[in-house]
Amino acid sequence: MRQRMVNDQTHHIVDTFGNTDPDTFGNRKVAIGALHVLHSEPAFANATCMSDGHMYTLHTEVLKKYLGEREFSKEVVQSLAVEVRRQANQVRWLMRTPLLEQKPKKTNVIAVSIAAGIESFYRSGLNAAMNARLSGHWGKLFPNMHIQLPARVFYINGFKGLRQYLDYAIKPEEYSNPNAVRLGMSFAPGIIMTPLSSVLEASNAGHMNPEPITSRWMRGTCWRMAREVIFGIGLNQMSDYWEERIPHTMVESEALRTAFGSMISGVLAGYLSHIPHNLSTLKLMTPSKTYWQHLASLVDQSESRVPNSLSPASRRAVATAAAILFPRAVMIRTAQIVGSFIILNGTINALKYVELPTSIPTAF
Repeated sequence: MRQRMVNDQTHHIVDTFGNTDPDTFGNRKVAIGALHVLHSEPAFANATCMSDGHMYTLHTEVLKKYLGEREFSKEVVQSLAVEVRRQANQVRWLMRTPLLEQKPKKTNVIAVSIAAGIESFYRSGLNAAMNARLSGHWGKLFPNMHIQLPARVFYINGFKGLRQYLDYAIKPEEYSNPNAVRLGMSFAPGIIMTPLSSVLEASNAGHMNPEPITSRWMRGTCWRMAREVIFGIGLNQMSDYWEERIPHTMVESEALRTAFGSMISGVLAGYLSHIPHNLSTLKLMTPSKTYWQHLASLVDQSESRVPNSLSPASRRAVATAAAILFPRAVMIRTAQIVGSFIILNGTINALKYVELPTSIPTAF
């Protein structure tokens, strides 16, 4: 911890300069006053060691002597370049990483599991409300939680873990079309996790579809896969994308930046995935009807909101547009996704500083 005098007031500043990542022995190497040593300039700050460690001093004369050596001076310049890059990467409001090139944050299996466990109850309750809005029949808010809870934990770990693994295993720059590879990598978690998502959805639909869960989970898989792809991109790349673009001058707190990024991403993902969600859910609850028949029923419901003064053809066209652009229960769906993203990303990021025993990246 450093003590710096600013405007005649002493401030405690937790600040590190140098390589703060622990080495193989768990040690962190931190340099204090390194920018003042070359010309023996005064430093207007004190430093206090907050834990046990070793301290080494470097005098100006010794540094100047070694800087006269060619190889040593090259290493110093290289180290300075690395440090400049490290500090530049912390200026988040200047970063503009494209959506598909977003790199995953380090996550922990236990942290993800805790976040998914909390979020599973929120998701189940709002899912029940959304199904009631679509079907007109209320079911239980938290049905089959003995299935939903572990399935949701595996489901969210799948999205986060698959993103980590694919980023580790596949290097898009090595292919002739890197963007196509990145697109496939962003689609893959949603596609792979669709069967588990189907089990979650089937757990909420028992009041409408009397089939055993071993059969009804397969209903609506086609459109559910499209929904899961959008959900996965929203939870992973899009949340990081918007968090990165929030001006640091507006929001400094990392927790708030994560929340705002997740909120923007949740609004977009919730809206874009709502038609696939409605079609897959209606197919799950009433498998005897085709997707086209379910879409027609959504249009029929929207037509009741269209003024009768329009001609029948115009009313049908407006109702079709409304059913697609302003779908039924879209606010509930958006609130569900926004809340899920904030709970998941917020909890995971909050726990990333906690020393937990199992970390996904160490497996790769």
